[in-house]
Amino acid sequence: MNVLFLIAVLLFAFPSPSFAREVHVEGYYRRDGTYVRPHVRSSPDEAKWNNYGPSAYYGQPPSQRDADHDGIANRYDRDDDNDGLSDDRDPNQYGR
Repeated sequence: MNVLFLIAVLLFAFPSPSFAREVHVEGYYRRDGTYVRPHVRSSPDEAKWNNYGPSAYYGQPPSQRDADHDGIANRYDRDDDNDGLSDDRDPNQYGR
């Protein structure tokens, strides 16, 4: 009984990090008539650090995008451009 209680306490004391999930977006037309192709993006949440990042120049599947080429995918990297600022506090998260 004590072991189960200890396991339950540990599970709640150290919650797992929230990682973005993939959301498939259907193609649509913007108000100005521009067509946006179907694409995959990270699910919305309160954190910026776990976003996949822009797709325009990476050429990688969304879940493997690595803006700073450090071998850590954006969805796991808390500093996508290696500038020493956490992505949640960085106005230029991808170094643009």
